[in-house]
Amino acid sequence: MNAEEQQSMFKEMEVKTFYIGMSLDDPQKTTVIFQGPENVLYDIFMNPETKPIVEASGHIYEDTKITRWIS
Repeated sequence: MNAEEQQSMFKEMEVKTFYIGMSLDDPQKTTVIFQGPENVLYDIFMNPETKPIVEASGHIYEDTKITRWIS
């Protein structure tokens, strides 16, 4: 998530990384909270055409739980 290319993409999309936390029990599991325009990241993660791009960053779709919140 902190790779230069991803941060550049997030900046273009007006997305900020609000929180990244790693599980104490399983370091392969993380919680990531983003803040940005409604549905921007949701649409990327749910679009089958962008799946290869997201997976190239090391993301594992099988265990992903995506939720959306508003303030």
